[in-house]
Amino acid sequence: MRKLSVLAIFLAAACAQQREEQGDAGTNRAVDVPSPPPVQTATLTGLYESAGPGPGQLCITEQGGTARFGLVTRSSGVAQCSGAGTATLRGTTLRLAMNGESACTIEARMEGRRLTFPAELPRGCAYYCSPGGGLGTPPFEKVGGAREDALRARDLAGGPLCT
Repeated sequence: MRKLSVLAIFLAAACAQQREEQGDAGTNRAVDVPSPPPVQTATLTGLYESAGPGPGQLCITEQGGTARFGLVTRSSGVAQCSGAGTATLRGTTLRLAMNGESACTIEARMEGRRLTFPAELPRGCAYYCSPGGGLGTPPFEKVGGAREDALRARDLAGGPLCT
């Protein structure tokens, strides 16, 4: 009888340990969440997006040593800022020079996949934004690093933002 009691205690302890390792009814189980695929950051080419109430898109394509961009920010589906031009990267500073009626160069900070725009835009840039519009927050994240990714960006009319 004593051997049976010792065996019962041993089995109970083993079952408790197994239950602890597996979690009670799945409530404590670790869930494998896949990491986002790596995005190339060696070049500017790609698609950058911002989250928030009005998602924004920035696409950059490089060809022949020149980087061109298209940009649109939205709030409730309405454009806040939009424009296109040339992009240059020096260190962690990305300079976006708009092509258009008003001289506008925006300097943003690039760190890895994240692109942060200044809270306030230079005076000439107001031409490219609706009243009260801006690029401030949230930051943009590079979500695709290929030309094909950049070509997925769309302007407000549904046309390509980059060509």
